[in-house]
Amino acid sequence: MGFKNLDIYCVAPIVKGEKAPVTFDFWAVGINCCSGQSPDFRCGQYANPRARSGLRLMRDDQRPFFRLAVQQAEAAFKITAAHPLFFYWMQDPVAEMNAYRDEGFKYYLLGIFSHFAFNLFCVVCAVVGFSKVGA
Repeated sequence: MGFKNLDIYCVAPIVKGEKAPVTFDFWAVGINCCSGQSPDFRCGQYANPRARSGLRLMRDDQRPFFRLAVQQAEAAFKITAAHPLFFYWMQDPVAEMNAYRDEGFKYYLLGIFSHFAFNLFCVVCAVVGFSKVGA
C-alpha cells in the first residue's frame, strides 16, 4: 500500500508467522518502490530471505506521509495500527549504522583538516603581511 505526495510512500506490515496480530504496529517502509494501489511492496531488501530486521525511520518530515499510507492500508484491509513504528527492511542494520558512523567520521576529519588548512593560510598571510610592514 502507498500514499502519493510527489513521491510514493510505501508501507507493508511486519508480521511473524501466519496468524494475523490484533494490531499491526510494525511496518516496513520505503519511497517510490511500490505502485501505491496494489500490495506490491518492493522496498529495501524485500527479496532477501535473510532480511529479518530493520532500521528505524528517524526522519520526522517523512513520518506523517508513512502514517497516511498506514491509514490507507487500515481502511483498505480492515486492520488496526494503533501505534505504528516504521522500519527500513534490511538484513544487517548494524552494518548500516556502522556505515553511517564511518561516513560521519569522514566528514568530521574533512572539517578538521579544512579548518587546519584555512588557519595555516591565515597565519602565512599574516606573517607575509607583517614582514612587509616591518621592513
